[in-house]
Amino acid sequence: MKWKMKDEKIAGYVLLAIGVTLIFISIYLMIAVFTGSSPPPKLFNFSDISMPTEKGQNTLLISGEQLNKLVAMTFWYILMFFIAWAGGRIASLGINLIKEVRVEIKEPLKKIEEKETEKSEEKKEG
Repeated sequence: MKWKMKDEKIAGYVLLAIGVTLIFISIYLMIAVFTGSSPPPKLFNFSDISMPTEKGQNTLLISGEQLNKLVAMTFWYILMFFIAWAGGRIASLGINLIKEVRVEIKEPLKKIEEKETEKSEEKKEG
């Protein structure tokens, strides 16, 4: 019994460490991308968006590079948010394994036979 509790606590601390590590890694990677120290992974390759004018020329509305960067950063944020959320869930599982579960019984448990005799006595009285 004691070994089982010790194993659960060890597993709890390991899960807690993994969860906190995932949270910190996702925060670090998110900050690195949004500050510009590392580029987000390139997922799409959009071309420039332009609109023709009356003079026959095209007016550039948004460049393909900016659109690529915007979409890549959006997907990067969603991925890092999911990893941080998963890290929180894993850490929560670890905390639940670490905590000791205490159950208080307010009244003693009765055997099934005692309950049946009480029910039959109540029917006779009523």
